[in-house]
Amino acid sequence: MTRAVVATTEKKLTFDALLERMKPQITAILPKHLTPERMLALASLAATKTPALKDCTPLSLFNAIVTASRLGLELGTHMHLVPFRNSRANAMECVAIPDYRGLISLAERSGKVRHIDARVVYKGDHFEYVLGSAPSIVHKPSMDTDRSDGNILAFYAVAHLENGLAVFDEPMSKAQVDAVRERSRAKSDGPWVTDYQAMGKKTVVKRLAKFLPQTPEMAAAVELDNRAETGETSTVSDLIDTSDSINATVADRTAERLDELKGRMSGGAAEPAAKATAPAEESGSASGPAPAPAPAPQKAGDPEPPW
Repeated sequence: MTRAVVATTEKKLTFDALLERMKPQITAILPKHLTPERMLALASLAATKTPALKDCTPLSLFNAIVTASRLGLELGTHMHLVPFRNSRANAMECVAIPDYRGLISLAERSGKVRHIDARVVYKGDHFEYVLGSAPSIVHKPSMDTDRSDGNILAFYAVAHLENGLAVFDEPMSKAQVDAVRERSRAKSDGPWVTDYQAMGKKTVVKRLAKFLPQTPEMAAAVELDNRAETGETSTVSDLIDTSDSINATVADRTAERLDELKGRMSGGAAEPAAKATAPAEESGSASGPAPAPAPAPQKAGDPEPPW
């Protein structure tokens, strides 16, 4: 089937019918804590709130939902489907963009980060931070302060690690966050306009992530967000499925099969070999919610579109 015929065929489908056709591919890659029914229902809800998603190309919509599914992030809370116009292709395209809460969830899956607090400092709050040999942050919010965007002083994020340490980078002033916004292709539209404070929190969480133990999914989500801000299109497999990661996955599965075979030959049921995990750098915290379930093992490449 030619590309032109594919495009014509897909335009005849309703948005919900297109989502339903994606279901087998989404089911194959979703982690256990998400169901395909919920993921596709959230995608449908996103299109209700943002009708321009229905005008996006089917392939870009498919890639965006696959990205959210492989990262194990719920649409609407941890990751968002955002329509952008591709002027070169003269078409609307859907891009999956992580929320700051999604980045925090991915950081917690490392098993080394217990929780991350991302905060906004308003004028009128008591706020001070100390760098050097004994870094610390003191933030006492004022209950009477104006919490509008125009009254923001700064943003900061603190990671509480499993070993009890707290890690933070230098807070960012509103002017510094605005400078990041100016480099975005969506500086005058989308979440920078409708959800400025959430975007400010995401900016400081991304900067803090450089100092934290990371999963491949966390590193991929940060890079995808960076590329989306500049207009570069990528899928999660472009970043996760390197030759080294694919070889490691094959090696792990081969070891599991070999142990199972040895168990059968010896007449007993051998337990699969425990997977070796690379040692992470810093370790974790004393308080905060438990880490979210880790996603299922990644496949070598994203699934093919269902058309």
